[in-house]
Amino acid sequence: MTAPLRVGIDTRRFRPQGGQDRYLWRLGAWLAERKHGVEVLSVRRQPPEVEPPPGVRLHRLHGFSRSALRRYVAGLELDVLLLNPERARRYRGVLANVLRPGYGTEHYRQNLRSFRTPWERGTRTLLRMAPWVLAERRWERQFYEAPDPAPQIIANSWYMRGEILDSYAVGEDHVHVVHNGVDLVEFSPEQRSRLRTGQREEWKIPDDAVCVLFMGHNFRLKGLWQILNVLARLRAEGGARDVRLLVAGKGVGRGQSRKALRLIRRYRLEDAVHLLGPVRPPMRAFAAADVFLHLSWHDSFGFVILEALAAGLPVITTRFAGASELLEHGVSGMLVDPGAPEEILSCVRGLMEDPVRDRMGTAAAEVAAKHPEEENLRTVLDVLRAARTRARGPVR
Repeated sequence: MTAPLRVGIDTRRFRPQGGQDRYLWRLGAWLAERKHGVEVLSVRRQPPEVEPPPGVRLHRLHGFSRSALRRYVAGLELDVLLLNPERARRYRGVLANVLRPGYGTEHYRQNLRSFRTPWERGTRTLLRMAPWVLAERRWERQFYEAPDPAPQIIANSWYMRGEILDSYAVGEDHVHVVHNGVDLVEFSPEQRSRLRTGQREEWKIPDDAVCVLFMGHNFRLKGLWQILNVLARLRAEGGARDVRLLVAGKGVGRGQSRKALRLIRRYRLEDAVHLLGPVRPPMRAFAAADVFLHLSWHDSFGFVILEALAAGLPVITTRFAGASELLEHGVSGMLVDPGAPEEILSCVRGLMEDPVRDRMGTAAAEVAAKHPEEENLRTVLDVLRAARTRARGPVR
């Protein structure tokens, strides 16, 4: 029988909110159920009411100096420390032996795509040269390249694996592609059908309207500006179908919220766009929708895409989202260039017919069924065990 692991998991918010947060919550709970020792480390202040799942210990490390944090981690005598290396400067010098980047590489270099005007792109490019940003990027690189033995790296898509290998001097055999999994009980066509009528009534969406769903907190990065433009053009064409847009998310800062309202007024979409804010559980939003539109300029994976597929929704997304590699264009979803409005409009227009959506939604659910959460968690556990085998003692 394989000995249980002592696993440390770093997280920013130890509560089931965003995709990454919920994933780490469920990973810790799953490992604890199998009698592994799970220590969750949070260097951000957590609300006092936050409680970890049974068998998981939460270490509130807000305010610890870097040296104190290193001593604390060493004292836990972990077999494995699973760390998100992005902006993890507080852990500098800790030899984390499993890295799982959740967003991007080199301080999110991929996000530059989402800045569309020359002024925005130039400004953001210059900001990447600021001393504090260069320091962040240098510290991030050290997690990948400095440790000996080399860490095991979990990439949640082949797209992300390519970005990692392009950014850091790491061996290909240390980068493991482990696609995210989905809870097929929580997200399913049956759940969507059961909740649909109630959710549409709550948000005042006519039963015969075609409802497009956007879900994300970073409106710019996830392509909301492009979606609003396409919706305005679609409505300007006329046609028999009433088209509505649900926006499940709050935007990053007041600037994005103000811009969303400004564009809605400019395009005269006040009667077509429903700004819901965060929706929990997210299945409520999927239930009300007919199409999921995720025009991301970068997602290492994109949990919401897999959840939408599992709910039986046709998905339109981009090749800059790792989950897109699960789709077959025109069969289980559609892949577009987020900077090509004509292409996006054509795909949305093609999903106005009920039989087309039904056929693609059925294929989408079949794709998701091949990626159950349990399979992902078991594969991650294999990587954690490999890291312990290579280790030269507890994490220091």
